[in-house]
Amino acid sequence: MYVAAMQKVISCFMGIFLPFLLFAVNPPKASLGFLPKESKEFLPKYKFISSFTADSRAHRLSFARNSDQNSYTASMGGSFALLNHRLGQIPLQWSASGSTWLTLQRTKGSGGVVNNDFFADIWVDAALTSHWYLRFGTGHSSQHLSDDAILLGLPFSNYAKDYHFVGAIFKKKKLQAYSLAYFNYNFKTQGDISRKWLFQAGFEHAPLRIKDNVFGYYALDIKCREELRFEPTVNMQIGCKVIDEEGAAFRIALDQTIGKEERGSFMYQTRNFARLALYFDF
Repeated sequence: MYVAAMQKVISCFMGIFLPFLLFAVNPPKASLGFLPKESKEFLPKYKFISSFTADSRAHRLSFARNSDQNSYTASMGGSFALLNHRLGQIPLQWSASGSTWLTLQRTKGSGGVVNNDFFADIWVDAALTSHWYLRFGTGHSSQHLSDDAILLGLPFSNYAKDYHFVGAIFKKKKLQAYSLAYFNYNFKTQGDISRKWLFQAGFEHAPLRIKDNVFGYYALDIKCREELRFEPTVNMQIGCKVIDEEGAAFRIALDQTIGKEERGSFMYQTRNFARLALYFDF
């Protein structure tokens, strides 16, 4: 019990105070000349911020083989930069994202879809310096059991939420770190559990350059949810990625996830499993 309590404290500490620790280690500088100075740019090719690598619910295209439950996880989606402009001297980038996540369960002689989880977000990134960014956004998620799962006897569940979020992001050539807070102002499961917080923190570090655009990396993501008494969900990832000139990436990676389930239909369950995955971030 002591270890579990300490995990909660450390995870929530990271989620809330990581930006301030990063500011102390590498305080912002006044330079804002690192981005194009055009007043507006529609559908820009370059993204201010890359996808959060170890976030197992980030908007991307992916396919993974899970080590438990004889199952696979797949997703379809992505993030798209819509508009660059400036607010005074501060560069801003507006983005829209959407994705669908599902689990494919293998059974004797057949298989089926277990869950269908939908996510949609809109956010704006404000570039304070060449390394520091603020993010403000809003989003929606609804997560459902599939007909196949209900036919197999799993009980019907409801999970839908609307939320706002704010966070700080630190970015250098080989490192990206982030910390965000989400406020679920409308949150329905079997009852109304609105006005709950979720804290998220994580990083990616790519110290190994294999070729010009091929890197070895490792990454971590931690989430703590108030409706689950801030018990953490921890995802660790190590892999190899290929990056193009516009920041899109293909990755082959090994993940290890420990803690509360990410899937809303199984939110009260604890899971410890690995997965071998292909990821496409664009």
